[in-house]
Amino acid sequence: MSLELEAVLRQKTGKGGARSVRREAMVPGILYGPKTPAKTLSVSAHSLEKFLRDSHGESRLLNLKIGEGEVKQVLIREIQTHPYRRRFLHIDFYEVPLDQPITVEVTIEIVGDSVGVQKGGELNLIQRSLTVRCLPNQIPEKIKIDVTKLDLGDVLHVEDLVTEGTYTFDEAPSMGVVAIESPESASKSSEGSEK
Repeated sequence: MSLELEAVLRQKTGKGGARSVRREAMVPGILYGPKTPAKTLSVSAHSLEKFLRDSHGESRLLNLKIGEGEVKQVLIREIQTHPYRRRFLHIDFYEVPLDQPITVEVTIEIVGDSVGVQKGGELNLIQRSLTVRCLPNQIPEKIKIDVTKLDLGDVLHVEDLVTEGTYTFDEAPSMGVVAIESPESASKSSEGSEK
Protein backbone atom coordinates (compact mmCIF):
# COMPACT_ATOMS: atom_id res chain seq x y z
CA MET A 1 0.00 0.00 0.00
CA SER A 2 1.53 3.32 -1.02
CA LEU A 3 1.19 6.10 1.52
CA GLU A 4 0.27 9.62 0.44
CA LEU A 5 0.18 13.04 2.01
CA GLU A 6 -0.89 16.34 0.43
CA ALA A 7 1.02 19.59 0.88
CA VAL A 8 0.76 23.15 -0.38
CA LEU A 9 3.60 25.55 -1.08
CA ARG A 10 3.95 28.17 1.62
CA GLN A 11 4.63 31.81 0.77
CA LYS A 12 4.99 33.18 4.30
CA THR A 13 8.22 32.17 6.00
CA GLY A 14 9.81 32.91 9.36
CA LYS A 15 8.24 32.66 12.83
CA GLY A 16 5.29 34.91 11.98
CA GLY A 17 4.50 32.93 8.84
CA ALA A 18 4.74 29.63 10.72
CA ARG A 19 2.40 30.90 13.45
CA SER A 20 -0.22 32.01 10.94
CA VAL A 21 -0.01 28.61 9.18
CA ARG A 22 -0.57 26.83 12.52
CA ARG A 23 -3.61 29.02 13.24
CA GLU A 24 -5.15 27.55 10.07
CA ALA A 25 -4.70 23.99 11.47
CA MET A 26 -1.75 23.43 9.15
CA VAL A 27 1.80 22.32 9.97
CA PRO A 28 4.67 24.33 8.47
CA GLY A 29 7.37 22.24 6.85
CA ILE A 30 10.25 22.06 4.45
CA LEU A 31 11.15 19.74 1.59
CA TYR A 32 14.81 19.22 0.71
CA GLY A 33 17.17 16.61 -0.70
CA PRO A 34 20.52 16.17 -2.45
CA LYS A 35 19.01 17.16 -5.81
CA THR A 36 16.09 19.21 -4.46
CA PRO A 37 16.23 22.93 -3.74
CA ALA A 38 14.56 23.62 -0.38
CA LYS A 39 10.84 24.40 -0.59
CA THR A 40 8.72 25.71 2.26
CA LEU A 41 5.32 24.07 2.44
CA SER A 42 2.55 23.13 4.83
CA VAL A 43 0.38 20.07 5.45
CA SER A 44 -2.93 19.64 7.22
CA ALA A 45 -2.40 18.80 10.92
CA HIS A 46 -5.36 16.39 10.72
CA SER A 47 -3.95 14.63 7.62
CA LEU A 48 -0.51 14.34 9.23
CA GLU A 49 -1.97 12.83 12.39
CA LYS A 50 -3.96 10.31 10.33
CA PHE A 51 -0.90 9.47 8.23
CA LEU A 52 1.22 8.81 11.34
CA ARG A 53 -1.53 6.63 12.78
CA ASP A 54 -1.85 4.61 9.53
CA SER A 55 1.92 4.16 9.17
CA HIS A 56 2.34 3.37 12.90
CA GLY A 57 5.17 5.90 13.05
CA GLU A 58 7.41 3.66 10.93
CA SER A 59 10.01 4.85 8.43
CA ARG A 60 8.13 4.54 5.17
CA LEU A 61 8.54 6.05 1.74
CA LEU A 62 5.56 8.21 0.91
CA ASN A 63 4.21 10.14 -2.04
CA LEU A 64 4.08 13.83 -1.15
CA LYS A 65 1.61 15.59 -3.47
CA ILE A 66 2.43 19.27 -3.76
CA GLY A 67 -0.26 21.47 -5.25
CA GLU A 68 -1.81 20.42 -8.53
CA GLY A 69 0.39 17.69 -9.89
CA GLU A 70 3.88 17.57 -8.45
CA VAL A 71 4.59 14.32 -6.59
CA LYS A 72 7.81 13.67 -4.67
CA GLN A 73 8.87 10.43 -3.03
CA VAL A 74 10.03 11.40 0.43
CA LEU A 75 10.82 10.23 3.94
CA ILE A 76 9.84 12.17 7.03
CA ARG A 77 13.18 13.19 8.57
CA GLU A 78 11.91 15.01 11.64
CA ILE A 79 8.68 16.11 13.29
CA GLN A 80 8.85 18.79 15.95
CA THR A 81 6.03 18.79 18.49
CA HIS A 82 5.12 21.16 21.28
CA PRO A 83 6.64 19.99 24.61
CA TYR A 84 3.31 19.77 26.46
CA ARG A 85 0.50 20.75 24.07
CA ARG A 86 -0.32 17.93 21.74
CA ARG A 87 0.33 19.70 18.45
CA PHE A 88 2.81 19.67 15.60
CA LEU A 89 5.22 22.58 15.21
CA HIS A 90 7.22 21.67 12.10
CA ILE A 91 7.96 18.79 9.73
CA ASP A 92 10.97 18.02 7.53
CA PHE A 93 10.53 15.99 4.33
CA TYR A 94 13.58 14.52 2.61
CA GLU A 95 13.36 13.67 -1.09
CA VAL A 96 15.37 10.51 -1.55
CA PRO A 97 17.20 9.48 -4.71
CA LEU A 98 15.60 6.11 -5.46
CA ASP A 99 18.84 4.62 -6.80
CA GLN A 100 20.92 5.22 -3.64
CA PRO A 101 20.72 3.13 -0.45
CA ILE A 102 19.58 4.85 2.73
CA THR A 103 19.68 3.94 6.42
CA VAL A 104 16.37 3.75 8.35
CA GLU A 105 14.98 2.36 11.61
CA VAL A 106 12.50 -0.52 11.19
CA THR A 107 10.27 -1.90 13.95
CA ILE A 108 10.65 -5.53 15.06
CA GLU A 109 7.66 -7.88 15.09
CA ILE A 110 7.88 -11.13 17.08
CA VAL A 111 6.33 -14.19 15.42
CA GLY A 112 5.57 -17.58 16.99
CA ASP A 113 5.49 -19.06 20.50
CA SER A 114 8.88 -19.80 21.98
CA VAL A 115 9.65 -23.25 23.39
CA GLY A 116 11.28 -21.51 26.36
CA VAL A 117 8.21 -19.39 27.09
CA GLN A 118 6.05 -22.54 27.03
CA LYS A 119 8.40 -23.92 29.74
CA GLY A 120 7.71 -20.88 31.92
CA GLY A 121 10.43 -18.53 30.64
CA GLU A 122 9.95 -14.89 29.75
CA LEU A 123 10.56 -13.30 26.36
CA ASN A 124 12.80 -10.23 26.64
CA LEU A 125 12.75 -7.98 23.56
CA ILE A 126 16.12 -6.27 23.89
CA GLN A 127 15.70 -4.08 20.78
CA ARG A 128 12.37 -2.70 19.57
CA SER A 129 13.74 -1.67 16.18
CA LEU A 130 16.84 -2.22 14.05
CA THR A 131 18.70 0.00 11.60
CA VAL A 132 18.69 -1.35 8.06
CA ARG A 133 20.32 -0.19 4.82
CA CYS A 134 18.36 -0.53 1.60
CA LEU A 135 17.00 1.28 -1.42
CA PRO A 136 14.20 3.71 -0.47
CA ASN A 137 11.50 1.70 -2.27
CA GLN A 138 12.55 -1.53 -0.50
CA ILE A 139 12.14 -0.46 3.14
CA PRO A 140 10.53 -3.41 4.96
CA GLU A 141 7.33 -2.61 6.87
CA LYS A 142 8.54 -4.71 9.81
CA ILE A 143 11.42 -7.04 10.65
CA LYS A 144 9.69 -10.32 11.53
CA ILE A 145 11.61 -12.51 13.97
CA ASP A 146 10.45 -16.10 14.48
CA VAL A 147 11.13 -17.11 18.10
CA THR A 148 9.49 -20.56 17.93
CA LYS A 149 12.74 -22.52 18.41
CA LEU A 150 14.18 -20.33 21.19
CA ASP A 151 14.61 -22.24 24.44
CA LEU A 152 15.38 -21.07 27.97
CA GLY A 153 18.57 -19.01 28.02
CA ASP A 154 18.72 -18.57 24.23
CA VAL A 155 19.61 -15.18 22.75
CA LEU A 156 19.17 -14.11 19.13
CA HIS A 157 21.81 -11.69 17.86
CA VAL A 158 21.77 -9.52 14.74
CA GLU A 159 24.09 -12.02 13.00
CA ASP A 160 21.47 -14.77 13.56
CA LEU A 161 18.75 -12.89 11.69
CA VAL A 162 17.93 -13.69 8.09
CA THR A 163 17.10 -10.79 5.80
CA GLU A 164 14.85 -11.00 2.75
CA GLY A 165 17.79 -10.01 0.54
CA THR A 166 16.48 -6.48 -0.10
CA TYR A 167 18.23 -4.96 2.91
CA THR A 168 21.18 -5.43 5.23
CA PHE A 169 21.47 -4.70 8.94
CA ASP A 170 23.47 -1.65 9.89
CA GLU A 171 24.09 -2.84 13.46
CA ALA A 172 26.88 -4.70 15.27
CA PRO A 173 26.51 -8.42 14.41
CA SER A 174 26.95 -9.38 18.08
CA MET A 175 24.15 -7.09 19.34
CA GLY A 176 21.43 -9.01 21.20
CA VAL A 177 17.91 -8.60 19.83
CA VAL A 178 15.68 -11.01 21.76
CA ALA A 179 16.30 -13.42 24.65
CA ILE A 180 14.35 -16.06 26.55
CA GLU A 181 15.03 -15.68 30.25
CA SER A 182 14.60 -18.60 32.65
CA PRO A 183 11.91 -18.12 35.32
CA GLU A 184 14.61 -17.66 38.01
CA SER A 185 16.52 -14.91 36.19
CA ALA A 186 13.28 -13.20 35.12
CA SER A 187 12.11 -13.04 38.75
CA LYS A 188 15.54 -11.79 39.94
CA SER A 189 15.53 -8.97 37.38
CA SER A 190 12.00 -7.92 38.39
CA GLU A 191 12.97 -7.98 42.09
CA GLY A 192 15.98 -5.78 41.32
CA SER A 193 13.82 -3.26 39.47
CA GLU A 194 11.44 -3.00 42.44
CA LYS A 195 14.22 -1.96 44.84
